This record gives sequence, structure tokens and C-alpha cells, in this order.
Amino acid sequence: MDPYQIDSLSKVPAKLKIGFMQFWLAGAVFLITVLGLPQAFDILDRLVVLVLLFTLAMEYGSNSLILWMKNKEFDSTIYLPHEISRKSVLSLVATFVYALIIVVSFHFVLEAWVGAGLLSIGDIISESTADPFSFAIWFLVINSIWIRLRKVIKKPLGRK
Repeated sequence: MDPYQIDSLSKVPAKLKIGFMQFWLAGAVFLITVLGLPQAFDILDRLVVLVLLFTLAMEYGSNSLILWMKNKEFDSTIYLPHEISRKSVLSLVATFVYALIIVVSFHFVLEAWVGAGLLSIGDIISESTADPFSFAIWFLVINSIWIRLRKVIKKPLGRK
């Protein structure tokens, strides 16, 4: 056993830590807002609250942790949804737009999926078609696509 090793999590690649943290955060926000609010809230109210809380969770939770993970060996900033300075209000607006796109696209994709008669993860584990696992998976898929698109867009522009 190496006494100078920081901890056992230091062997886990940073991108897996970031992915797990984002998955957990997205699922937790979904659980609190969509499934945790009282019945007095209709679906539109729940989606608005979801977008607002998801924005705050990403901006001040996920994005902050991603920035803290940056070091000489690993540039974690590629996992951020945008490159706007965190000290700017525009950063919060950009994260809001990103969260809005994810939530609205999830809502319509899930509606189309269930409308086609297909089972969702929520149908399998409970009687609700919308569930935190589906939302978190959707977020990771969209986020992965966005990260790859940003890399492709940056190459012709000559950016790092």
C-alpha cells in the first residue's frame, strides 16, 4: 500500500467522475422537481421549476466542480457547456439556455417515445413514464454530443 497515494478515487479517470457527478446531479434535480413537488403543480409548472433548478445546479454545482478538477495533466474545461466567464451574468444565461434545450427536448422525445407505445425506464421500474434515470441518461447523451460538436467546431477555427 502506497502511503503517498491521495485516495482510491485518484485512480478513477476524471471524465468518469465528471460523468457520474453530472448523471447524479441531473437525476437528483429531476427527482426533486418533477416527482417531489405537490400535486397542485401541473406539468408546465414542474418543467419551469426543473429548468430553473437544473440551471442553478449546473452553474454552481457541476460547472464549479469541473473547474476545480482542472490541473496540469487534465483540462477539464472541455466538459463545461460553454466557455463564457463564470464571473459574468452571461454565463448563467448560457447555462439557462442549455438547460432549457435539454429539458424541452427530453419532454418532447419522451412524449414521442411513449406515444409510439414504447416503454420507458420509468414504466419498467414504476408507473411513471418520466423518471430521474431517463432524464439523467438523456442529459449525458445530449451533453456528450455537445462536447463532441464543440471539439469539431473549434478545430477549423484554430482554437484549442
